Amino acid sequence: MDQSLRDEADNLMLLCAQQHDEIDAEAALDVFTVERLRRLKQEHEDRIRHVTGLGQDRATTVVRMLGPVHGQAVELSRQAAADAVVARYRFPLFLESYSRHGVEIDLQHIPGESYVQGVGSMQAASATRDYYRQAVRVIDDVINHQLRPGIKRGSIQHVSVFGFARLPLLVYLGARLDDTVPTDVYQRHRRDQSWVWPAESVSGTEFAVRQVQAQCVRDEAVVIVNVSGAISQHEVPADLVSLRRYVISPATADTCPDILHQYGSLRLFEETWRGFLARMEVEAKDLRRLHVLPAVPLSAAVVLGQAHHPQVHPQLVIYERLAGSYVPTLEVGSATRRLVPGRRLGQPIDPTSCGR
Repeated sequence: MDQSLRDEADNLMLLCAQQHDEIDAEAALDVFTVERLRRLKQEHEDRIRHVTGLGQDRATTVVRMLGPVHGQAVELSRQAAADAVVARYRFPLFLESYSRHGVEIDLQHIPGESYVQGVGSMQAASATRDYYRQAVRVIDDVINHQLRPGIKRGSIQHVSVFGFARLPLLVYLGARLDDTVPTDVYQRHRRDQSWVWPAESVSGTEFAVRQVQAQCVRDEAVVIVNVSGAISQHEVPADLVSLRRYVISPATADTCPDILHQYGSLRLFEETWRGFLARMEVEAKDLRRLHVLPAVPLSAAVVLGQAHHPQVHPQLVIYERLAGSYVPTLEVGSATRRLVPGRRLGQPIDPTSCGR
């Protein structure tokens, strides 16, 4: 190449000294070929052009909540979150006051997340109760002292939520989010272990609600949410079998772990869940407690809490599978929109109260 062409923008790459040494090493000439370097340069320039071309109204504050799930954890780096929101035509706002990391809820170092295999379900629930109390306090602290002040100041006008934690805690996080701020929820995809919502080439998966057991006790009901897996009817806890029961499941596909591989499918699930809650307002005005047995992806758990209105909808009792049985672990309170760990579920259900 002529010397005068080498410094033109189309042929120039600015690197630090260490990267120059790597690329220019003789042993790397067949790795960092001209074609590959031009492709890397083009991809980088396209990304920067895309991000800098977004207006201020496309800014989003990243909220990351990360905790182990039965002893397993994943990486959710700042860069992974940034790549995901850029793919949705937004740029991540990592505020200086938040240490340039957005809003982080770290549950990784709270003891007691794992329960001992082989113990009874009630023992397992008791063993995790302290963990939930501590986790809820961490979530409350971050929401109250970081996210809400930013919303009040007007510096947060859009939120992008990334969560990897036990399902009840994700429901709780969704319940603590501000309904007045537009929010996108992200999903970790098993196919490629990425948080990026892929481009949607087909319509999303639709969901349907069906009632499988008629009303008995008027002020309580059960909803089984079969999305990523299927909870059978015989798995319903014995003290709930007399309640009216609903099932939410895919209408156009089978349940599977990665069923929400498109953002449109998550939105359709949200519409179905909101529609079900609205239906309860009309059909079951006396309903004060809704027992929720979820088999859902992580993003759908956030949506379950986010759609709940504390002054309109019945209290949600979130169940979790522990030691082979479904037990109540957290409650989304009706008035305060708070989750209360424990098994304080009111008076025992009276099967003789049918039609009361």
